[in-house]
Amino acid sequence: MGCLIALLILAFPAAEIYVLIKVGSWLGFWDTLFLLIFSAMFGVYLARWQGAITLRRIQACLAEGKAPTVEMVDGLLLFAGGILFMIPGFLSDILGVFFVFPLTRWLFRWLILRKIGADLSRRASHPGEAVQANRMPPPAAGRGRVEDAEIVE
Repeated sequence: MGCLIALLILAFPAAEIYVLIKVGSWLGFWDTLFLLIFSAMFGVYLARWQGAITLRRIQACLAEGKAPTVEMVDGLLLFAGGILFMIPGFLSDILGVFFVFPLTRWLFRWLILRKIGADLSRRASHPGEAVQANRMPPPAAGRGRVEDAEIVE
C-alpha cells in the first residue's frame, strides 16, 4: 500500500505536466494559462458556494440534535476539492470537480462512509482488540523506579 501511494505521488505531477504540455501545444501558451486561471477561480467559487450550503446543513442537523455525519464528510470532500483546484493543472481540476460537484460527490462520500462503517463494525465485534491496540506497552523492568510523592504548598 505504501509503494502504491509513493507511486501515485510521483506519477500525478508527471501526468499533470504531460497534460499541461499537450494542452499548451494544442491551444497555445496564453489560452492554456487563461484556462488554468479560469478553472481555478471557478473551482474555488464552486467550492465556497457548496461549502456554504453544507455549513447550513450542518447547522440544521445540530439544531435538530442529530449528528451531521454525512455533512461533515461533504465538508471534508469540499475542502479537498478546493485544495485540488488551487493546484495548477487540469487533472487536479477534474478531480476537484468530482469532489465539489454534488452529483459526483455522493460516490466519494459513500466510499468514505462505507469504510468508516466497516471499521466501526469490526471494532464493535472485537472490542478487546481495539483496546489492546490503543494501550501503551508496560514499562521495561529496571528502567526506573516509581516513587510516591506529596505536594506541599
